[in-house]
Amino acid sequence: MSKRKRQTRQHIISTIIALIILFFTANYFGVLKNMKKAPKQKIENNLTNVIYETVKLINTAVAIESNGVLEAKNKIDIVSRAQGVFQYSDHPFKSGVAYAEGEILLSIDNSEFKANQKASKAQLLQSLTAILADLKFDYPTSFDQWNQYINTFDVNRSLPELPKPKSDREKAFINGKNIYTQFYTIKAQEVQNNYYQIRAPFSGILSNSNINKGALVNLGQQLGTFIDPSVYEMEVKINPTELDLINVGKKVTLFNNDQSKKWNGKVSRINKIVDPQSQSALAIIEVRGRDLKEGMYLQAQISTVELKEVAKIPRNLLIDERFVYLISDSLLQKREIDPIHISDKNVYVKGIDTGEWMIHKSVAGAYNGMKVNPIKLSK
Repeated sequence: MSKRKRQTRQHIISTIIALIILFFTANYFGVLKNMKKAPKQKIENNLTNVIYETVKLINTAVAIESNGVLEAKNKIDIVSRAQGVFQYSDHPFKSGVAYAEGEILLSIDNSEFKANQKASKAQLLQSLTAILADLKFDYPTSFDQWNQYINTFDVNRSLPELPKPKSDREKAFINGKNIYTQFYTIKAQEVQNNYYQIRAPFSGILSNSNINKGALVNLGQQLGTFIDPSVYEMEVKINPTELDLINVGKKVTLFNNDQSKKWNGKVSRINKIVDPQSQSALAIIEVRGRDLKEGMYLQAQISTVELKEVAKIPRNLLIDERFVYLISDSLLQKREIDPIHISDKNVYVKGIDTGEWMIHKSVAGAYNGMKVNPIKLSK
């Protein structure tokens, strides 16, 4: 029994010693752990470097660039107002042929029309002769002038004006005999007779011809186009916001496609009505010079009025055509501005003040209020 007690006491003592050893071991490793220095944390700088430049307002004149196709300022479509056979022209009626002002472009055979006109004149002469007896007895003071008119009457010449009646009663008598109706019918025929001959309204060339000599000409048929090659016009599209920048008379420089040639023109008219399809207005440019041809495609630079107190910025910095990013207190600031003129590379704007910081290049992922590290552009 004593032996069992002795074993139990030894077991208890061993357990206590083991617990004491574990306690001191744990405290020892805790002290070692506390003696280690905590590693320094790296402070990462995630700010985006943004190059900026200081805004300077300037006064400058710019050029509005556009393009268009030349068209002769003086240009007519030759349309027939009579019917017959193409009989004569002062020069071959071919495209590219020149005519001086007043020369016959085209003459249509009017022999049948003239025969009908002579018949009408002969009928009028017959009617006048029939009233002479009544005039002699009822209106003796007017007899001589009517008799003289009949004696000089010539069916091959243009009708002279009828004698003037000396009283309302005489006028009513003449009218009752259908004299005036016949007279004015013949005068209308004389006007119509001019339609059988078409003359050049100005010196120019036939730009195209649709008929040959000897062909039948129909009423209303388009026979060709006649132009004056000395002066041309060109319509160019203008942004409605830039209409106030140009005036009639402003200088225009025009270039061909490869810019090997240039001409000086001017703004002759401005059509401020906005086309609903293109949303643009039109400026009409007048130009003269050598080597200009109908249908040529030209580029135009229109001088503008002077722009005052504007900032010049690269076009690629413009956002949605009306915003830019500035830097204020190391934060990006999205600013709404007023574009005065937009060219291919630059934009002239109002709404920015001198001394403000404008970003020099576009910033990837930019947003309003974005924290950045501003770096001044070194020239």
